[in-house]
Amino acid sequence: MKIPQKSQSGFTLIELVMVIVLIGILSYGAASLFSSRDAYAGFIAKDQLISSGLLAQQVAMGMGTTPDAAKLKVERTSDDLWVFTVSKTDLTPVVVSQEASGASISVDGVILTAGDSREFTWNSNASLSDGANHHVHFVGTKTHRVCFSASGYVYESQVACP
Repeated sequence: MKIPQKSQSGFTLIELVMVIVLIGILSYGAASLFSSRDAYAGFIAKDQLISSGLLAQQVAMGMGTTPDAAKLKVERTSDDLWVFTVSKTDLTPVVVSQEASGASISVDGVILTAGDSREFTWNSNASLSDGANHHVHFVGTKTHRVCFSASGYVYESQVACP
């Protein structure tokens, strides 16, 4: 006498893995629908500004007793770019640019429009020459804040700069 076998229903391990892989592929493609270029523009520009500020401070520390200072120029160009330029008299300027993608940049509360710029200067002690603290905001779909301390450090802050 044969015992009737019950038919088993369910998914095999291969079927489950294939579904997970397909969901992963679809979610990767759909992620681009929820993020835009301007969401990253401020984030990347913030990192580039911090790097440029740290480079300017290092140039200032390396200049010893030379009278000219290391400078960082922050500007908004007419073709919707943020440009950060580190310079010193006897060095080739280092220029970094980032597409603004419709976001805005403000320095010490003043929004930079096309053609506007602001310059920060480090002295031979690697501190800011004007002895003041400054803040830069990148405002797009997200806001990013960069602080310049009077002692010359440049850093990101989630709260208001001192």
